[in-house]
Amino acid sequence: MNIQRECKDRFVSLLSNYPSSNRTVSDSLWNEIETRYSEPHRAYHNLNHLYQMLGEFETVKAKLEDSEMVLFAFYYHDLVYDPKSKTNEEESAKIAEKRLLELGIRKERVSVCSNHILATKSHRLGDNSNTDTKYFLDMDLSILGSEENQYLEYTKNIRNEYSIYSDEDYRKGRSQVLDHFSETIRLFQTDYFFDQYEMRSRYNVKSEIHSLQKR
Repeated sequence: MNIQRECKDRFVSLLSNYPSSNRTVSDSLWNEIETRYSEPHRAYHNLNHLYQMLGEFETVKAKLEDSEMVLFAFYYHDLVYDPKSKTNEEESAKIAEKRLLELGIRKERVSVCSNHILATKSHRLGDNSNTDTKYFLDMDLSILGSEENQYLEYTKNIRNEYSIYSDEDYRKGRSQVLDHFSETIRLFQTDYFFDQYEMRSRYNVKSEIHSLQKR
Protein backbone atom coordinates (compact mmCIF):
# COMPACT_ATOMS: atom_id res chain seq x y z
CA MET A 1 0.00 0.00 0.00
CA ASN A 2 1.45 3.34 -1.08
CA ILE A 3 -0.34 6.00 0.97
CA GLN A 4 1.28 8.84 -0.94
CA ARG A 5 0.15 7.40 -4.27
CA GLU A 6 -3.40 6.74 -3.03
CA CYS A 7 -3.77 10.29 -1.73
CA LYS A 8 -2.35 11.80 -4.90
CA ASP A 9 -4.47 9.70 -7.24
CA ARG A 10 -7.65 10.66 -5.38
CA PHE A 11 -6.71 14.34 -5.53
CA VAL A 12 -5.82 14.26 -9.23
CA SER A 13 -9.10 12.46 -9.92
CA LEU A 14 -10.95 15.21 -8.06
CA LEU A 15 -9.19 17.91 -10.09
CA SER A 16 -10.08 16.17 -13.34
CA ASN A 17 -13.67 17.34 -12.84
CA TYR A 18 -12.55 20.93 -13.51
CA PRO A 19 -11.61 22.01 -17.06
CA SER A 20 -9.14 24.64 -15.80
CA SER A 21 -7.01 21.91 -14.24
CA ASN A 22 -4.37 20.43 -16.52
CA ARG A 23 -1.35 18.27 -15.71
CA THR A 24 0.78 21.28 -14.76
CA VAL A 25 -1.90 22.65 -12.46
CA SER A 26 -2.62 19.33 -10.78
CA ASP A 27 1.08 18.62 -10.25
CA SER A 28 1.60 22.07 -8.75
CA LEU A 29 -1.37 21.79 -6.39
CA TRP A 30 -0.45 18.28 -5.34
CA ASN A 31 3.20 19.20 -4.75
CA GLU A 32 2.08 21.97 -2.42
CA ILE A 33 -0.11 19.57 -0.44
CA GLU A 34 2.48 16.80 -0.32
CA THR A 35 5.23 19.19 0.77
CA ARG A 36 3.13 20.66 3.54
CA TYR A 37 1.84 17.35 4.87
CA SER A 38 5.35 15.89 4.78
CA GLU A 39 6.91 18.57 6.98
CA PRO A 40 9.27 16.98 9.53
CA HIS A 41 7.38 18.19 12.59
CA ARG A 42 4.22 16.35 11.55
CA ALA A 43 3.88 13.00 13.26
CA TYR A 44 0.09 12.76 13.01
CA HIS A 45 -1.22 15.57 10.79
CA ASN A 46 0.39 14.11 7.71
CA LEU A 47 -0.55 12.05 4.66
CA ASN A 48 -1.47 9.12 6.88
CA HIS A 49 -4.18 11.29 8.42
CA LEU A 50 -5.51 12.18 4.97
CA TYR A 51 -5.49 8.54 3.95
CA GLN A 52 -7.41 7.51 7.06
CA MET A 53 -10.03 10.19 6.41
CA LEU A 54 -10.36 9.13 2.78
CA GLY A 55 -11.16 5.63 3.98
CA GLU A 56 -14.00 6.99 6.10
CA PHE A 57 -15.17 9.13 3.19
CA GLU A 58 -15.79 6.08 1.03
CA THR A 59 -18.35 4.78 3.55
CA VAL A 60 -20.47 7.95 3.58
CA LYS A 61 -19.88 9.79 0.27
CA ALA A 62 -23.36 8.86 -0.96
CA LYS A 63 -24.83 10.75 2.00
CA LEU A 64 -23.06 14.02 1.17
CA GLU A 65 -24.66 16.95 -0.66
CA ASP A 66 -21.39 18.20 -2.17
CA SER A 67 -18.80 15.47 -1.80
CA GLU A 68 -16.25 17.35 -3.90
CA MET A 69 -16.09 20.25 -1.45
CA VAL A 70 -15.68 17.77 1.39
CA LEU A 71 -12.76 16.19 -0.45
CA PHE A 72 -11.13 19.54 -1.06
CA ALA A 73 -11.58 20.30 2.65
CA PHE A 74 -9.77 17.04 3.46
CA TYR A 75 -6.72 18.05 1.50
CA TYR A 76 -6.57 21.64 2.70
CA HIS A 77 -7.82 21.53 6.31
CA ASP A 78 -4.36 20.94 7.82
CA LEU A 79 -2.32 22.50 5.03
CA VAL A 80 -0.95 24.98 7.55
CA TYR A 81 -0.02 23.20 10.75
CA ASP A 82 2.17 24.88 13.34
CA PRO A 83 1.67 23.56 16.90
CA LYS A 84 2.54 27.01 18.25
CA SER A 85 -0.01 28.86 16.11
CA LYS A 86 -3.65 29.59 16.90
CA THR A 87 -4.53 30.52 13.32
CA ASN A 88 -3.81 27.29 11.44
CA GLU A 89 -7.42 26.80 10.40
CA GLU A 90 -7.86 30.35 9.16
CA GLU A 91 -4.63 30.25 7.17
CA SER A 92 -5.48 26.85 5.68
CA ALA A 93 -8.95 28.06 4.70
CA LYS A 94 -7.52 31.15 2.99
CA ILE A 95 -5.19 29.04 0.86
CA ALA A 96 -8.02 26.66 0.01
CA GLU A 97 -10.20 29.58 -1.07
CA LYS A 98 -7.47 30.95 -3.30
CA ARG A 99 -6.71 27.60 -4.96
CA LEU A 100 -10.36 26.70 -5.54
CA LEU A 101 -11.23 30.10 -6.97
CA GLU A 102 -8.28 29.74 -9.33
CA LEU A 103 -9.84 26.48 -10.51
CA GLY A 104 -12.96 28.41 -11.45
CA ILE A 105 -15.16 26.98 -8.69
CA ARG A 106 -18.11 29.18 -7.76
CA LYS A 107 -17.64 31.35 -4.68
CA GLU A 108 -20.66 29.78 -2.99
CA ARG A 109 -19.12 26.31 -3.16
CA VAL A 110 -15.71 27.62 -2.15
CA SER A 111 -17.30 29.17 0.94
CA VAL A 112 -18.77 25.80 1.84
CA CYS A 113 -15.32 24.22 1.68
CA SER A 114 -13.84 27.06 3.73
CA ASN A 115 -16.52 26.66 6.39
CA HIS A 116 -15.74 22.94 6.67
CA ILE A 117 -12.12 23.82 7.39
CA LEU A 118 -12.89 26.62 9.85
CA ALA A 119 -15.20 24.32 11.80
CA THR A 120 -12.22 22.14 12.77
CA LYS A 121 -11.00 24.95 15.04
CA SER A 122 -13.50 24.07 17.75
CA HIS A 123 -15.30 21.02 16.33
CA ARG A 124 -18.52 22.74 17.31
CA LEU A 125 -20.84 23.93 14.61
CA GLY A 126 -22.42 27.02 16.13
CA ASP A 127 -24.63 28.52 13.43
CA ASN A 128 -23.26 26.17 10.80
CA SER A 129 -25.87 23.45 10.40
CA ASN A 130 -24.50 22.14 7.10
CA THR A 131 -24.89 18.37 7.12
CA ASP A 132 -21.71 17.88 5.11
CA THR A 133 -19.77 19.80 7.76
CA LYS A 134 -21.07 17.39 10.37
CA TYR A 135 -19.81 14.44 8.35
CA PHE A 136 -16.50 16.19 7.70
CA LEU A 137 -15.90 16.86 11.40
CA ASP A 138 -16.86 13.31 12.29
CA MET A 139 -14.39 11.93 9.77
CA ASP A 140 -11.68 14.19 11.19
CA LEU A 141 -12.36 12.84 14.70
CA SER A 142 -12.83 9.21 13.73
CA ILE A 143 -9.32 8.37 14.97
CA LEU A 144 -10.68 8.78 18.50
CA GLY A 145 -12.71 5.63 17.99
CA SER A 146 -9.79 3.46 16.91
CA GLU A 147 -8.69 0.28 18.63
CA GLU A 148 -6.36 0.52 21.62
CA ASN A 149 -3.01 0.05 19.86
CA GLN A 150 -3.88 2.50 17.09
CA TYR A 151 -5.14 5.04 19.60
CA LEU A 152 -1.95 4.77 21.64
CA GLU A 153 0.06 5.34 18.46
CA TYR A 154 -2.07 8.39 17.76
CA THR A 155 -1.42 9.84 21.22
CA LYS A 156 2.33 9.26 20.83
CA ASN A 157 2.30 11.03 17.48
CA ILE A 158 0.40 13.99 18.89
CA ARG A 159 2.93 14.24 21.73
CA ASN A 160 5.75 14.21 19.19
CA GLU A 161 4.16 17.11 17.34
CA TYR A 162 4.16 19.08 20.58
CA SER A 163 7.66 18.04 21.64
CA ILE A 164 8.63 21.70 21.92
CA TYR A 165 6.58 21.83 25.13
CA SER A 166 7.53 20.43 28.52
CA ASP A 167 5.65 17.43 29.89
CA GLU A 168 3.81 19.66 32.34
CA ASP A 169 2.72 22.17 29.71
CA TYR A 170 1.71 19.39 27.35
CA ARG A 171 -0.39 17.69 30.03
CA LYS A 172 -2.25 20.93 30.69
CA GLY A 173 -2.87 21.69 27.04
CA ARG A 174 -3.80 18.18 26.01
CA SER A 175 -6.09 17.77 29.02
CA GLN A 176 -7.96 20.91 27.99
CA VAL A 177 -8.51 19.50 24.52
CA LEU A 178 -9.71 16.16 25.88
CA ASP A 179 -11.95 17.83 28.46
CA HIS A 180 -13.49 19.84 25.62
CA PHE A 181 -14.32 16.59 23.87
CA SER A 182 -15.54 14.73 26.96
CA GLU A 183 -17.88 17.58 27.95
CA THR A 184 -19.77 17.53 24.66
CA ILE A 185 -23.10 15.74 24.61
CA ARG A 186 -22.03 13.90 21.46
CA LEU A 187 -18.54 13.57 20.07
CA PHE A 188 -19.99 12.56 16.71
CA GLN A 189 -22.74 14.66 15.20
CA THR A 190 -24.04 12.24 12.58
CA ASP A 191 -25.87 9.08 13.51
CA TYR A 192 -23.60 6.96 11.32
CA PHE A 193 -20.38 7.94 13.08
CA PHE A 194 -22.07 8.10 16.47
CA ASP A 195 -23.08 4.46 16.12
CA GLN A 196 -19.65 3.51 14.81
CA TYR A 197 -17.35 5.31 17.22
CA GLU A 198 -19.03 7.17 20.08
CA MET A 199 -18.67 4.58 22.85
CA ARG A 200 -15.12 3.59 21.92
CA SER A 201 -14.08 7.23 21.57
CA ARG A 202 -15.37 8.18 25.01
CA TYR A 203 -13.52 5.24 26.50
CA ASN A 204 -10.29 6.24 24.74
CA VAL A 205 -10.59 9.90 25.74
CA LYS A 206 -11.26 9.05 29.38
CA SER A 207 -8.35 6.60 29.40
CA GLU A 208 -6.00 9.23 27.99
CA ILE A 209 -7.14 11.80 30.54
CA HIS A 210 -6.50 9.29 33.30
CA SER A 211 -3.07 8.49 31.85
CA LEU A 212 -2.14 12.19 31.75
CA GLN A 213 -3.22 12.67 35.36
CA LYS A 214 -0.97 9.83 36.53
CA ARG A 215 2.19 11.34 35.05
